[in-house]
Amino acid sequence: MAKELTAIEWRSDQWLFQFGGLHPDNVLEYFSQSPFWDSASNNAILKMQTQFNDFQQSAYDLKSMVGIEFALTHQEPPALFIITKFRRSSPTKVTPISVYYIVDGNAYEAPTLYSIVSTRMLSSIKKVEEAFEIARTHAEFHPSSGYSWKETAEQKSARKAAMKEIQ
Repeated sequence: MAKELTAIEWRSDQWLFQFGGLHPDNVLEYFSQSPFWDSASNNAILKMQTQFNDFQQSAYDLKSMVGIEFALTHQEPPALFIITKFRRSSPTKVTPISVYYIVDGNAYEAPTLYSIVSTRMLSSIKKVEEAFEIARTHAEFHPSSGYSWKETAEQKSARKAAMKEIQ
């Protein structure tokens, strides 16, 4: 199982200063310095194979490989870059694994839809539990009359006044 990296924020001020900021041509190189990078990815293998020769890695080379691949999928330079991690099984078939975004030089892993929905549901359930707990403390039970709400004298007079207005 993969490590949970959605709580990490990564930034390299030294790299940004050295290379003059981020642009589409260098954002994957910047991202390769982060903890989100997979050193066994096709990008890393191709970079290692071409680092000491005149050949430059190209999209064609990555498309001919099978395995993990990173690609810049959206950009709004210089502030926003979105990088997607894919599993390539053929030159035409890729499956997204995770999404990362870089905002003003800070890199993050985007949470999955499952984690967002489960977190929201859990917080909603917590609020419902709190509401039931509050309601339970205001209810009272008597064997002859059943359940009723505990009311202060002020609440009781306000309720009676409201009922007179309705009738």
